[in-house]
Amino acid sequence: MASGIAVLSVVGLIGTFALPSPFAATPGSAATSIPGQALVVETDTSIGVDALSSIGVVEIQAAPILPSKVNTEQGTVDISQLAETKLRYPFDQTMSLTDGFGYRTEPVAQFHDAQDIAAANGTPVRTIGDGVVTEAGWASDGCGFGLKVQHKVNGQGLTSRYCHMELDSHNYRVGDLINSGDQAGRVGNTGMSFGSHLHLALRLDGEPIDPLPYINSNAQ
Repeated sequence: MASGIAVLSVVGLIGTFALPSPFAATPGSAATSIPGQALVVETDTSIGVDALSSIGVVEIQAAPILPSKVNTEQGTVDISQLAETKLRYPFDQTMSLTDGFGYRTEPVAQFHDAQDIAAANGTPVRTIGDGVVTEAGWASDGCGFGLKVQHKVNGQGLTSRYCHMELDSHNYRVGDLINSGDQAGRVGNTGMSFGSHLHLALRLDGEPIDPLPYINSNAQ
């Protein structure tokens, strides 16, 4: 990441404390775009995907090729079909972090498999890397209106999931190709959410991982 990136303040849902992060601007400086971000590109292109099974998909685009699943995470495809990608932050400016990755007791006692990032309702959310859409639309598992994208990073299968976005803030379908920095949707408060924010969840070869350290290690 660029040298101007230093410390990001963390604003908890219950309390306030500080946490080092690679994604904030230096204190006192204006928030800046993350270097290497792609321009927003609406895409209608798609790869061959036939009846991908993923929870909450509202539209499925049929295609002649059936990719094989590579792990137990629903909706994943054979990563040999994907190009390698570097990663970026899901926002163009500095945002506050709220609930982090790991076990928590509030607002719901559970393992939190994502990083929550506070942002105003309607803020554009950017995809963190090139990939293919494997879930699009309303999900009944608490994610609300979301998007899931599969990537190939260092030869491994990575999925990024963007939850609680504004209803109908994207029109992607399963199988659509997506570029790093494309608009995934807009920040909202749908599903099991207690305020406008992005719930960013990453899985590496099917296993949940802490999003921000991984993005930082594989940044453009």
